[in-house]
Amino acid sequence: MTSPLISRLGTNYCPTDEEVPQIWELLVNPSSRLKQLDDEIAGLHKAIDKLAEERASLGAFVDAHKALLSPIRRLPPDIIEEIFVACLPTHRNCVMSASEAPVLLGRICSSWRAVSLATTRLFTRLHVVFPRSADLTSLSDAKIAQRLEVLQTWLGRSGQLPLSISVQGYSSHFFQALLPFLSRLQHIQFMTTPPSFEPLSHITEADVPMLETIAVTRLPLRRGGWGEFAMFRGPRIMGFTASVMDFTGNLPLRWHKLTILKMEASRGNITSQKLLTLLSKCPELRICKLWANNVGGAPHSPVELEFLHTLELAPAMRDDDNLPGYLTRWTKLEGLEIGENSFSASSWVACLRSLPETMRRLVLQDTDADTSLGGSRLETALIALDLAHGTPLCPALEELHIPFTSALSDAALLRFITRRMVAVSPPTLRRVEVKFQRPREVDILPDLQPFIDGGLRLSLTYPPPLRPSVSPWQGLPDDPKGV
Repeated sequence: MTSPLISRLGTNYCPTDEEVPQIWELLVNPSSRLKQLDDEIAGLHKAIDKLAEERASLGAFVDAHKALLSPIRRLPPDIIEEIFVACLPTHRNCVMSASEAPVLLGRICSSWRAVSLATTRLFTRLHVVFPRSADLTSLSDAKIAQRLEVLQTWLGRSGQLPLSISVQGYSSHFFQALLPFLSRLQHIQFMTTPPSFEPLSHITEADVPMLETIAVTRLPLRRGGWGEFAMFRGPRIMGFTASVMDFTGNLPLRWHKLTILKMEASRGNITSQKLLTLLSKCPELRICKLWANNVGGAPHSPVELEFLHTLELAPAMRDDDNLPGYLTRWTKLEGLEIGENSFSASSWVACLRSLPETMRRLVLQDTDADTSLGGSRLETALIALDLAHGTPLCPALEELHIPFTSALSDAALLRFITRRMVAVSPPTLRRVEVKFQRPREVDILPDLQPFIDGGLRLSLTYPPPLRPSVSPWQGLPDDPKGV
């Protein structure tokens, strides 16, 4: 389409009086065609809308029927049950929340709800939270009553299976609500200390025939002792965890049956003799974690724990020259965690050199730099593990975990791993985990890549780099530090 004013278009040219009617005449046919095109486009839009509506209807019809063919609809109930059980948390008990299994599973559809409610294994573990006593109001009283009701309904769905219960907070009616289920109670944990343990005194060992583990945040001193608390003498109790005011063996436990013992004494009067006397009562121990504030006292005859594979002594075992001797007696020990300041500087290396050849898993806590050893204790520990008499200590060592360190250097860790992988043939080291509390100094991963390719599982964690404390944009709305 041509125009006599083509050169004027897009400029600030003002047409003359003679050119104005010429322009109107020129636009008659194009304007008519433009209206025609608008009408055609509108018609096409209507046709497209009609087709889209038809497609949506057909799509809904097809999708609804395809949904009937979904493979999960054809799974037998026993497979769905296994999937539901796999959804449960493994590191703790289940909570009364619709945001996770098993409650969430019952809110998907009616058929899944029916399956979940019929699956007794989904309701064998429960964590109950009660308001603090300082927060008790008429509203919280109603919540407590509601939670006790849910507790009984929840456990009532567990059939005849063993139960695991953990409790945060306290309600005087909790033990009463639990009475119908005591015979199936397998694990119980009090995460806060009840104001009174008297309700426990009415539970006999016959009431808890399946109870295997008890965990209590804190056991206070009792003038009459704990002898009347027959619950602690349950015939199957094999695990006990508690913080106690006095480190004694007068609890009415069947010590000779314990396989797991974790006790912390808050009084600081723990001697080696008391510790070993207690251990001598527990010949079946597999896992032992004892927290004490002081170790010393008269010598004690050797204690043999044939099945012990994990031992933790923390936080402080200071100035005890007998520790290396104790370690040499544990000839079948496979795992050891050395907590922060667990050993004095003088006995640190001696204790490491006393570890048996059966040691497979070692956890070393950071104690920062120690000038008496010429640097980081952890570096000294790694050197001791590798250079004793020219051959590595603990030749069967498979795992090394350092959950916290700020003093260990990357270069020292590289030397240790390289030597273990080269000097021990065939190499036994399979896993190394280190969490640094400082920025990375050297990237040692390229040097260790051949070992990683060979199967070594290596996890090195560093904190993110610190951001400048003062930003040039500080105070401005677009300060990137505030994003």
